[in-house]
Amino acid sequence: MDVAATQALPAQQQLLQLVARSTLLGDLPSQVLAALLPSLEPVTLAGGQTLCHRGDPSDALYMLCSGSLGAFAPGHASDEERLLGCIVPGQTVGELGVLARHPRTATVRALRDCTLLRLRDTERLLSLMAAHPEVLARLLADLLGRVQWREDARNLNPPRTFALLPAHPGLPLRAAAHDLLEALSPLGPALLVDAALGRGRDTQWHDQREREHRFVVYLPDGDDAWRERCIRQADQFLLLARADEAPREWPDEVCRTGVDALHRARHLLLLADDAPAPARATAAWLERFEAPIAWHHLRGRADWRRVGRLLGRRATGLVLSGGGARGFGHLGVVRALRELGIPIDALGGTSIGAIVAAGVACEWDDQQLLERMHQAVVAGHPLRDLTLPLIALTRGKRATRLLRAAFESRRIEDLPLPFFCTSANLTAGRVAVHTRGMLWKWLRAGAAIPGILPPLLDRGMVHVDGAVLNNLPTDVMHDAGIHDIIAVDIGGEDALPASFEDAALPTLPRLTWQWMHGRQWPSLFAILARSAMVHDDASSKLRRGLATHLLTPPHHSTGLLNWKDYRRLIDSAYDYTMRHFERAAARRD
Repeated sequence: MDVAATQALPAQQQLLQLVARSTLLGDLPSQVLAALLPSLEPVTLAGGQTLCHRGDPSDALYMLCSGSLGAFAPGHASDEERLLGCIVPGQTVGELGVLARHPRTATVRALRDCTLLRLRDTERLLSLMAAHPEVLARLLADLLGRVQWREDARNLNPPRTFALLPAHPGLPLRAAAHDLLEALSPLGPALLVDAALGRGRDTQWHDQREREHRFVVYLPDGDDAWRERCIRQADQFLLLARADEAPREWPDEVCRTGVDALHRARHLLLLADDAPAPARATAAWLERFEAPIAWHHLRGRADWRRVGRLLGRRATGLVLSGGGARGFGHLGVVRALRELGIPIDALGGTSIGAIVAAGVACEWDDQQLLERMHQAVVAGHPLRDLTLPLIALTRGKRATRLLRAAFESRRIEDLPLPFFCTSANLTAGRVAVHTRGMLWKWLRAGAAIPGILPPLLDRGMVHVDGAVLNNLPTDVMHDAGIHDIIAVDIGGEDALPASFEDAALPTLPRLTWQWMHGRQWPSLFAILARSAMVHDDASSKLRRGLATHLLTPPHHSTGLLNWKDYRRLIDSAYDYTMRHFERAAARRD
């Protein structure tokens, strides 16, 4: 346990002041607190220090007095840690493990400098609960709330304090701060603390402002000392720059090097105005920072509102599965969501789902989406360049040309909306998540059905259709911090049918005679396409379970390669989505 405890116990009155900040013990009778004080120990943590690790023994209960803690756990899509939520002053840490005598369920780390009270004598706590049932009732109420959070991850505490840091003088810093406050305000009270308001204030003053407001935005509009104070007070960094300007070295090393990016996330806010995507320098800006870092393009209020929802953990992500020709159903779902006014704050998908999601991320309207999809996968006949099947049935040149024509020179990082697509990296044996690079290239990789389209070869790696390993990447969206997920699964539960029994192909004349009389083997195209979409049931169930809304539009037994049925698929998916959200609204009422 990486904890720095104070060497000397403060005076009793100072300790009582810390206890008063706890929702668990704050208003207990003075004689009860006096009996408890000898078991309490003040603890300080510097930003980035670890309070406890997942799996550690639950040997103490902690009460956070000031600062901010983050609870972390392994991601669904990878072993990399993800932030579950924040622990704010007044809340306790480790009470469930103490009561149930279970190991720690999460790693808890200081997001910034923190002061805590540690209660090591857990038997004394249990005696206190027996003597004062109101303490137990308070603790159980908090525990039930946390169980409910686990059921609905959108209710986890989001980060509360942000430092809005400009790349250089001359940026519209105050205007950006007001836009951000306006975006956060619908989610809870938000306060702007600038140099005039916050300079010279002590820690207790800042703690009080954070208790009174759900979000606090620190504005470094003063000297270097005030800018450093803003950085120390922040749970996350918001880095303001212009998308179309030549990148420069970031002035704050802690933001540039990412030494504490694991516990304090960084968001690069790129003021794009009306600059077209090719004029943006997103990739060059990102190269100035050590990963990981998120980025957002800001052109107006709609983009600021999206960033507000992302920061406040109220964003909606749309995840679209693969499913061949059935992917046209995604267009009906998107049309319905737009008509219902449901915001789409981030997109991701695999195979045909990634191609549709990319069109939405490009902000194509419904007509543009239909026209470009029709040209790319119907009129363009991407699978018609048949070749000698040494690697695949087609050359892949036609499919590549159609994707390049549809998405031109767009890069993923320049898209107006956050977007990812996936492929199956056969060399590494894992799912590859693509958030940067040429859009057409990674869409081509993620749509390479093994045996039908040749794989994409890149830097010694072999990439094929992402559906081979993960056809519904809700886990990737969830690990990105977006928990309100609309997932559209058009893969279908139907198996590849066989109307008769046989173990070997007959001779070609006999096969032809059987085919003419209705005894048809599944086609090679159908077998390969279906093989790419057979997944582990447990993994599929987990990914489906991460969806807030799981949509499975009817596909009327449309074959995976039956592209001519696209209009009926669009209309039926549209009707299905409208009915789904009408029923959801009725249940809420």
